[in-house]
Amino acid sequence: MQDRKSGNQTRQPLDKRNIRLTLAFDGTAYHGWQIQNDSQTIQGLLSDAIARITGERVTAAGSGRTDSGTHARGLVANFHTGSKLSPDKILRALNSLLPRDIRVLSARQVSPDFHARKSAVSKIYRYQVYLGPVLPPHLKREYFHYPLPVDLGKMGRAARLFEGEHDFASYAKTNASTSGTVRRIFRCSLQKRGHLLFLTVEGNGFLHHMVRNMAGTLLEVGRGSIGMDDFEALFIKRDRRLAGFTAPANGLILLKVKY
Repeated sequence: MQDRKSGNQTRQPLDKRNIRLTLAFDGTAYHGWQIQNDSQTIQGLLSDAIARITGERVTAAGSGRTDSGTHARGLVANFHTGSKLSPDKILRALNSLLPRDIRVLSARQVSPDFHARKSAVSKIYRYQVYLGPVLPPHLKREYFHYPLPVDLGKMGRAARLFEGEHDFASYAKTNASTSGTVRRIFRCSLQKRGHLLFLTVEGNGFLHHMVRNMAGTLLEVGRGSIGMDDFEALFIKRDRRLAGFTAPANGLILLKVKY
């Protein structure tokens, strides 16, 4: 994700309107956001639905990629169209065409230079863990079941250390030997309600699998498999192999994008 830099954005013809959408989806059945040739994705289905409504072949820009199997409460997308349909009619038409596990929550016209990804200033993710001994079936799609005792106090202290600007190479999908792994985390917190554990992270950008790797590492800190000194050293050592496991995709939810 990048900070707002309108000068870097491609301007669209003045006769086309820029439509901003907010989407929610259960990503269980999909291979993430980005279009793939051989798999169903959120971006692909949305772009196909827009084409059916407007008669125009466009690729909706999204606020960021989501992993296969992850979910969203507030992913933002935008597209430019010459159609005269009102945003309300576009919303209703899209929801009539999209699968029921993908919903457009809002649609409105925005300035021509708005871009769902480039205009964003932060994103908020939540990772959800169920700590009880037996996972209720209705939580299976959106919670990672981790029925092991953990030290929540230690996990909370470690979570707060993510805040600020750090090199997150140890939390990238694979070892990163090049630059570009520094991110700023505005807030990172843990909340527990009964057996439910929520890790909420807001940042100016995220590496591939970063939040899932953060969640897995915190759970290992809670189990005592990673000590606090070793945890703090991960920012310096920049070695994915030293951090914790990658928590499963189904526990991750994109909550909100801020502009």
